[in-house]
Order: sequence, then structure tokens, then C-alpha cells
Amino acid sequence: MSVIRTDMQVRKKNNSGRYGAWKRHLQIFIQVLILFFAALALLFRFVIGVAKVSGDSMDPTLQNGQTVWFSRLAEKYQPGDIVCFRLPDGELLVKRVIAGGSDVVDLTDEGVAVNGTLLDEHAYAHGDTKAEEGEVLYPYTVPEGSYFVMGDNREHSVDSRSFKAIVGAAVKGKLFGV
Repeated sequence: MSVIRTDMQVRKKNNSGRYGAWKRHLQIFIQVLILFFAALALLFRFVIGVAKVSGDSMDPTLQNGQTVWFSRLAEKYQPGDIVCFRLPDGELLVKRVIAGGSDVVDLTDEGVAVNGTLLDEHAYAHGDTKAEEGEVLYPYTVPEGSYFVMGDNREHSVDSRSFKAIVGAAVKGKLFGV
């Protein structure tokens, strides 16, 4: 014996016809949207970051108010890399790596010397290197796992000359495209 269904019964079975299809599409759209935002959150938490430059310490390389993007994937940084890091008080800064662990930094009248070799920084650094000297005694040996960082605008930068080297764990990442 065969069962014949009416048009009304088919609609009820298909979740109210056109409204049922609309609800299914909406559910799929919401699921895709949730997955998209979850993936975006993971991307920003573990792969890339965004920061805003505050002040003129990296002028002319970076401008006050400029938004910068950085990669969180690097584990070690080289002299010349521009990094974003967090100070113990929570402040987020952007500076250039000058030296790494066990390197010896010295400030001379000619500029910055690392391990006895004067750095060629004419392409990006300007101003009196000794202008912002703090409590650091030179020559200064950078502790293992740490980085000595400086702003490119040496006369207007609070950096490792004031607060010593930063620990590697404080570095959030290396800037893209700089």
C-alpha cells in the first residue's frame, strides 16, 4: 500500500517550506561567522599583532600615531629589527634592536659600538646618541636572553639607555615591512 501525502504535509516535513530553508541558511551563515571570528581571534592572538606608535622616538622611520603590524612568530631577533615589546609597567613600545645577549654595547662620541665595532646607522638613526643616557654604565654587557633597544630619534627616545636591556619574553613581535 502506498501513502500519498498532501502538499501541506510535505511543507511541514520540510520545516515549513521556504521559511525552513531560510532558517537553515541563517544557521549555516551564523556558524560560518562564528568560525571566521574564532579564526581571526586565534590569528591575532598567536600570529600577528597591531600597535600604535606613540611619540617621536622612531622618527623618521615611524611616525607618531602610525599603526604598525608585527609578527608574533619570531623567537629571536637580530640587530636592526624593529620590535614591539611591553615594559614591566605594561607600556607597549616600539624600538630597534641594537644588540642581543652577551653583546657589549658602548656609547661613544661617534655613535653606538657593539663588541668594539661602531654601527653604521646613518640610514635610520639621528641625533646625539648620548643625549638620553640614564643609569646604565658603559660598556654594558647585555644579559643572555635579552635585547638592547634604542629609538631611531636618539635625542627623543626613552630606551635601553634608561631602562637597560629588555628580556626576550617581553618582546611581542617584529614589525612587518620596516
